[in-house]
Amino acid sequence: MLNLLLKIQQNKETIKKTKEALKEESNNNFMRKMKKEFEQEKAKYKIIDSKLKEVRQNIEQLDKRLNNLKKEMDLEEAKLYGNLKYDLKFINTLEKSIKLKEHEIKSLEEDSLNALYEEENSLKEREISGRKLVDIKDEFYNHKKIINEKIIKAKEDIKIAEDNILNCEKKVPKKLLDKFNELCSVKGTGAAKLSNGVCLGCRMKVSAITIDDIKNNKDIVYCDNCGRIIHYHDK
Repeated sequence: MLNLLLKIQQNKETIKKTKEALKEESNNNFMRKMKKEFEQEKAKYKIIDSKLKEVRQNIEQLDKRLNNLKKEMDLEEAKLYGNLKYDLKFINTLEKSIKLKEHEIKSLEEDSLNALYEEENSLKEREISGRKLVDIKDEFYNHKKIINEKIIKAKEDIKIAEDNILNCEKKVPKKLLDKFNELCSVKGTGAAKLSNGVCLGCRMKVSAITIDDIKNNKDIVYCDNCGRIIHYHDK
């Protein structure tokens, strides 16, 4: 009977540890950390993407402005060199306007080139951020899969342990089982083996009187140090 009590005890401990492990998995800090990291990277990606859109709009506006200036300058050059009947004052005005446009075109071309460099850098940043998002997402779901597998296995282990307890309890006398459960509720465990006169529950040597009780097959013998059941005589 003592072996049955010890088996019940072992299975109860298995259930306790498995439930603690399940609780720990449900409060998985790593998963929360990964989720937070994903949200942060997602926000970063949106900022980069928004910046890229602004840069492209700027490039489009610069190109439009450049084309318009070049057209205007072409018209002014056509007026300047195509018709020599204009007076000197008008010619000077045209030349001055053309020169200003040349400077503006040069400045716009530099701005456009810088914007293209900025677009290239933003594209690289967005690509890196996008890859990181995919990596975090893949790692998250792989880890989640592993956790789900652990949870399924843990639930199976708990069911097996519960069945083992029920099977053992059917074979244990009610009086003994009630006393055992009472001790378990107080101490966490209710039975222990005896080895060379030492209770393996509390690691203390029992008295000679207790040893005599065991030899005389007393109904239930308790450790006189910790109170656990160390012997039961099945009449």
